[in-house]
Amino acid sequence: MIVIPAIDLMDGKAVRLVRGRRDNVKIYHENPIELVEYFNSLNIKRIHLVDLDAAFSGGDKNNLKLIEEMVQKSKAMVEVGGGMRSLEDVERVFSSGAARVVIGTMPVKNPEEFDRVVELFRDRIIAGVDVDNGFVRILGWQEDSKIEYISFLLKMRDKGIKEAIITDISRDGTLSGVNEEFYREIAVRTDLDIIVSGGVRDIDDIKRVKRLEQFGVIGVIVGKAMYEKTLSLEEAMELCHA
Repeated sequence: MIVIPAIDLMDGKAVRLVRGRRDNVKIYHENPIELVEYFNSLNIKRIHLVDLDAAFSGGDKNNLKLIEEMVQKSKAMVEVGGGMRSLEDVERVFSSGAARVVIGTMPVKNPEEFDRVVELFRDRIIAGVDVDNGFVRILGWQEDSKIEYISFLLKMRDKGIKEAIITDISRDGTLSGVNEEFYREIAVRTDLDIIVSGGVRDIDDIKRVKRLEQFGVIGVIVGKAMYEKTLSLEEAMELCHA
């Protein structure tokens, strides 16, 4: 199982939101490049970048230049999510050097465009599925798609997508712990490679996620717990490689 540190970018800084609310933002690092260098020192294998400016503006505003610089500095594989509404947006992010893109809104708002993206980049796409009360939220969590999350995931699987990052919105940025049952059910019912996101507080949560490996959970994203130091990234990596 892999531990994937997250860097959420807003106005060129590393920040965290609570439950995705723009009015509840905390800046954790003025220079995200230094975070990448720290991850390099730990031999992190994968970094999760979210361009919040692109997500909230629909792509009108972004951190692409910074992302390009971060990718160049990183020894890890970098995946990028946030604001990908068109094939052009996806190509732009790949041009920055990103290895994978995380897409959530496009399949709902523009399914034909998503099919074009899948045709070209199927193996480099990760489904980003943000779940609240059993339904998928889109547009940076601002809109309820009214689509039940398991049926959405099965649709992604049928299109040939192999991996999904599932964010439990009710717990994201709250340090309230991972909902183990929620992720077990998703992994079993969808037969996708699942990455856990939302609620991680400490090493006990990493242990909970590791128990789900047998069902198809392949990784866990850590954000606020790492920044607030309720979780040691070194300890989490050690546990996952044990």
